Amino acid sequence: MKKIAILGGTFNPVHNGHLKLAENTWRQFSLDEFWFLPSPNPPHKQGRTITDFSHRFEMTKLAIRKYPSFVCSDFETRRTGKSYTSDTLIELKQLHPDTEFYFVMGADSFYEFGSWHEPGIIAGLAVLVVAERDYEKNHLSLNQQAEYLKEKYSARVRFIRAAEVDISSEQIRTWLENGKKNVGKYLPDGVLDYIRAHHLYEKNDQ
Repeated sequence: MKKIAILGGTFNPVHNGHLKLAENTWRQFSLDEFWFLPSPNPPHKQGRTITDFSHRFEMTKLAIRKYPSFVCSDFETRRTGKSYTSDTLIELKQLHPDTEFYFVMGADSFYEFGSWHEPGIIAGLAVLVVAERDYEKNHLSLNQQAEYLKEKYSARVRFIRAAEVDISSEQIRTWLENGKKNVGKYLPDGVLDYIRAHHLYEKNDQ
């Protein structure tokens, strides 16, 4: 059976933390492919101004061009309305019935998983892959949260041994807006040049 991991997000912009997460997952689970799925209409960011999908998609393609088995997919643009993970996985499983999907998330999302749209469907269609790090919320350790999700949703949970890179797209946008000079070290090759060429994340831009 083919093994494919999925990392969804706005990627606004994509950064080295995303790549590190993908590399760690790739190595640990011996994947066939790793897919980046930029979201055109993320439901958890309704009401916010988000950089146009075309720019976020192109930046992600630039970021992964050195990785032959990494894919930047526009799959979520094929649907209208909100981009729910459960709907995406249902359609992907229908298209690729002989594929085992791994859904990659950070610790924050892992603790919030129960509030997602149709968490039971997600857990039934994909292995949940979580970046393992020193993180607790509401007095639950990552292992305790995993046990809770296994009991409630029959979730299959796996942890990535390497820690997440402590950087966020929001922080990078702030630095770019404020003219931070060395922000390029947090971005994959070519992404900063693209941002500057298209005047993204300048004052009064998101």
